[in-house]
Amino acid sequence: MDKWSKAMAAMTAPVLALALASCGGGTSVDANPAAVTAPGTVKLGLLVTRTGTAANQGQFVEYAARLAVQEINAAGGVNGQPLELVLRDDKLDADTGVQSARELLAMDLPAIFGPFSSRVAIPVAQQATIAAGMPFVVSGSSPQITTLEDNGTVWRTVASDVLQGAAVADHMLAQGHSRIAILHVDDVFGQGASEAVRARLAARGAPPLTKVQYPASKTVGFDAELTALLANGVPDAVFIAGFALDGASIARGLKERLGARMPRLYGAGNFGVAFINNAGEAGIGMQAVSPTAPRESPDYAAYRTAFVKAVGLEPEGTSFTGYDAVYLIALAMAQGGANTRAAVLANMASISHAEGAAAVQIHPGQFAQALNAIKAGRDIDYQGVGSVIDFDANGDPTAGTYLILEAVKAADGSVSFVERKVISFP
Repeated sequence: MDKWSKAMAAMTAPVLALALASCGGGTSVDANPAAVTAPGTVKLGLLVTRTGTAANQGQFVEYAARLAVQEINAAGGVNGQPLELVLRDDKLDADTGVQSARELLAMDLPAIFGPFSSRVAIPVAQQATIAAGMPFVVSGSSPQITTLEDNGTVWRTVASDVLQGAAVADHMLAQGHSRIAILHVDDVFGQGASEAVRARLAARGAPPLTKVQYPASKTVGFDAELTALLANGVPDAVFIAGFALDGASIARGLKERLGARMPRLYGAGNFGVAFINNAGEAGIGMQAVSPTAPRESPDYAAYRTAFVKAVGLEPEGTSFTGYDAVYLIALAMAQGGANTRAAVLANMASISHAEGAAAVQIHPGQFAQALNAIKAGRDIDYQGVGSVIDFDANGDPTAGTYLILEAVKAADGSVSFVERKVISFP
């Protein structure tokens, strides 16, 4: 049994307990478009990847969102009503995401949240949520999200790739690399991440040797792209902006071509069990950057403790984005005194960026304290798991924290990603 299969087996009992508990507390997740949700609840739309190569990431976002709903309902709900999640699978596909978002829009929900891929989040916003005036909270990192003409309806819970690209570029240079090449998937995520890295390297006096793209549908057969990547000589580092299966194929292809001259691999988006299982020996030493929560902060510690208790597993990757999104939406409705889109739109910015001594900081797990502060007429300022949030005028967080992970082979021959460094930027 592989590492993930063991984890899935281990999680069954605690996750089932969470799901069953939520059925009685207004937090059941509806996976059936025809299902009838419980009366008297406030339904939030969760649009997330549940099938395909990124299903594991989506599953953990869902677990985190369920945890937030459970905590909020235990505190009395929002404006006296319990929350409930209505879930749709975007399958990491733009067309599917748009169709699923339209199903959620037809339910007249106060908000939709969840997509962690910009290739889904952007078309959903452009083709569905913006025109409907639907509050939409995403965790895609493409710089294109910043420039959406969204009429103040789109926010995200992770910082733009402009910050992430600068952080990973600085990290590669700090490791002593001077000959860096870039390979990226040709979608909004890959374009944004690779351009941010390119720009930062150029600004630091180390422009990339080459920058090559590949189709979003490709997961194997990278001979042409690798030939182009190596056109200006063998780099000492390669940055890959892609996903697990394509990243693994690229690693194997480079190893077959270069052998002992294999460059150090760095990546955004292409780490995890699927990468390890498919890259083999070629993936060892690869370092991946991921938006993360500050691991040493009391806020992350509180979230982690609650997550492990409810789910029975350590929180993975950017699972915290589902938790923060639910808290932000719920706090905006509570501040506005109504469980409506209008209340979310009017209060999302203020509850994440309140100013003045009168503002009460609200931390993970403190929804009851938030309700008391609002009742007392106080402003609130949500301090998220991932960051202090502090939305700017474009709905972007103003700072990012990133985890550097490395694929390491243990003495028993197993390979896993281990934490190497946490970078806060700027």
